[in-house]
Amino acid sequence: MTILKFKRTLLQVFCIAASALFVFPIVLMLVKSFSVDGIENYKLVFDSFNLMENFASSVLIVGCTLVLVAVVISLAAFAFSKLEFPLKKTLYYVILMGLMIPVSALIFPLFHTVKSMGMLGSRLSVVLPYVTLNCCFSLMMFKNYFDSLPDQLMEAAYIDGAGMLRIFSSIMMPIAKPGLAFVLIQTFLNAWNELQMAMIFISDQSRLPISVIPIRFAASATSTKFPTQVMFAALTICLFPIAVFYIFASKSLISGLTQGAVKG
Repeated sequence: MTILKFKRTLLQVFCIAASALFVFPIVLMLVKSFSVDGIENYKLVFDSFNLMENFASSVLIVGCTLVLVAVVISLAAFAFSKLEFPLKKTLYYVILMGLMIPVSALIFPLFHTVKSMGMLGSRLSVVLPYVTLNCCFSLMMFKNYFDSLPDQLMEAAYIDGAGMLRIFSSIMMPIAKPGLAFVLIQTFLNAWNELQMAMIFISDQSRLPISVIPIRFAASATSTKFPTQVMFAALTICLFPIAVFYIFASKSLISGLTQGAVKG
């Protein structure tokens, strides 16, 4: 029992130390953002940029991404998990190969694809790539979640006369809500924090998501007008929404992750 307590104490100390290591940069950012002029640093950020336009742009881009990912991944994960069709496994692993391709390698072809479709500069120019890039990982996780659900549920509903669409919408999806919640939370975090494609595909500053603002802020900054503490204030403002979201969504994120890893 003594050894067990020692191991638990050692693990707790390690977790506390690791947490402090990750929290330290955030605390430093907050402290620096209030240095010298205090709240005036934040006021200067809002006076320099119309952040509400950028915040609304982020909400619109991420909202459209979530809707499309929810529809596509729900149908695809259910099909790959519970249905049988030719080349099922081959097609599934081909899709998962997208996880091995770095995003930076896709920027150039994506840019030309978006440009050829006439979407360059619009918010849709990043929505579709966000959906595509998030589908590979989301499909794997949500399929694993469907794999953990017993096939007897479908068989009982089929015997009762329910069609496949009814089984999917009324039986399987309500049970799979925790898995879908995890997929959407993960997609939200990825889409909200992404800035590389947003910077390249969108030139209109009013359409840029808020995650890009610190970079634009730094590009237009001068040592006299925008000192370091104002840059930290801009970073704090941009990170605040995602921090609040993560606090409320962390329970669903962990639950979906652990249940989705049961099988597959």
